[in-house]
Amino acid sequence: MAQYISYNLYHTKHTLIMKPIINPFPVVSYIGPEYFCDRENETAELLAALSSKRSVTLYSIRRLGKTGLIQHVLGQLARKRNFVTVYIDIYDTVDQKDFVNKICSKVLYALEKKNDNYVKSLTRFFGRFRPKISFDNISGNPSLELDIRTEGEVKLSLDTLISIIKDQKKTVVIALDEFQQINYYPRLTLAATLRHYIQDTNNLCFIFSGSQRQMLLDMFSTPKQVMYRTTQLMPLGKIDDKAYEEYILFHFKQGLKKIEQIDIRDILDWTERHTYYTQYLCHRLYEKSGKRVESSSVSEIKAQILKENELMFQNYRRLLSPQQWKLLLAIGKERIVNEPTSKSFIQKYNLGAHSTVRLSLSYLETKELIYTEIEKSTNKTNYKVYDVFLAKWLESL
Repeated sequence: MAQYISYNLYHTKHTLIMKPIINPFPVVSYIGPEYFCDRENETAELLAALSSKRSVTLYSIRRLGKTGLIQHVLGQLARKRNFVTVYIDIYDTVDQKDFVNKICSKVLYALEKKNDNYVKSLTRFFGRFRPKISFDNISGNPSLELDIRTEGEVKLSLDTLISIIKDQKKTVVIALDEFQQINYYPRLTLAATLRHYIQDTNNLCFIFSGSQRQMLLDMFSTPKQVMYRTTQLMPLGKIDDKAYEEYILFHFKQGLKKIEQIDIRDILDWTERHTYYTQYLCHRLYEKSGKRVESSSVSEIKAQILKENELMFQNYRRLLSPQQWKLLLAIGKERIVNEPTSKSFIQKYNLGAHSTVRLSLSYLETKELIYTEIEKSTNKTNYKVYDVFLAKWLESL
């Protein structure tokens, strides 16, 4: 439920309305363009690609704002008459049948919801699969379950959906979030099917994104993969420093809360401008502060966040081997490490044999406890702890 804090006056063409201001730092979902920070260049790039009917693979490290950007772009496209947009999170799908049910439900509903023809169209196009319809308790939107028993029926049901899309006079944009999930399906033929649709359907394009950056990138940039070079690859970096400053200052002002620029800088430095962690800290600070944000309040919220997560962080020590834990702790204390297998780094933190460090490094990367990024100025590979709050906790030990 929205938290009503204060009110702001907005002029419309016909009347003056009072609009309630909610906490303007969303951490769970996209809540509208008014609460979306910057990403002007990325938005323009995505809109240009999709308007030209190019599919896009959007990739970045975890929780940098990919989903929010996608929903922001889809919202802009949806306001145009010649586009139909569909957002689908496939993280909870376990096989091709689940995928088919979800994509058919979402796309057909998007195409037919204005005409109230959903059930009629469902029966007409998918009757052979004995469709069962249920309705979401929260949104009220219909959900489809097709009685698909063979791989051939998977292909046939998707072909049916594509034929419906081809008959549309509009461009259909389908965003498939957590797309790397298809690699865990028992049968790995879906990628080849989607490749065919990308190449053969003139009024259909996709946005592929996911939280496992390297797996997703490998799917589209490795020559042996069937999705190789089927999309425009689009890396997503951090939000511009100055833009984030202005965004934070603006929204605290809108809530009649005064915050000093030095405290905004402290927030951005502490969270390293990582979208989720910046939003989360600002969300908590906005909620707790009165008309004036004190520097002591920023410090208190930071300490409280780390304390709340301490039991989870301590659990890593029990789950990791002693060597893996020591390496994670060392990288956390250093903040950035570009030569984790160097003699000086190994000796400084007593990490053991060179081969042990390499194995631990690989394990921590696989479990997404650390990640790598290329430093543009030096072209060196830097290693960092993935979770910013975990990194700050490790640094304090």
